[in-house]
Amino acid sequence: MWIFWDTRKQGYSLESSVRWAIGTFLVPAAVIPFYLMQSTIKNKFRKSYPRDPRDVTSHILLRCPWCGEFYQGNPEHCPFCQRELKID
Repeated sequence: MWIFWDTRKQGYSLESSVRWAIGTFLVPAAVIPFYLMQSTIKNKFRKSYPRDPRDVTSHILLRCPWCGEFYQGNPEHCPFCQRELKID
């Protein structure tokens, strides 16, 4: 039962968790060491390569209040109508 809850906590699907739990009851001498080994390797890989937060604001499109066209970034002038963009 512990294997089932541990696999769910690690993000495995319900089907995979049930398979691990059934395998543990049917062939415990082979399944438990394999499960502990792959779980340890997976956790080491996850800790050694942390994910950096991504900047998603650079992909936001803004609309020019004068011409209505969309532009990216933070320019001083609209790239289409060349009017000044003032952000208050």
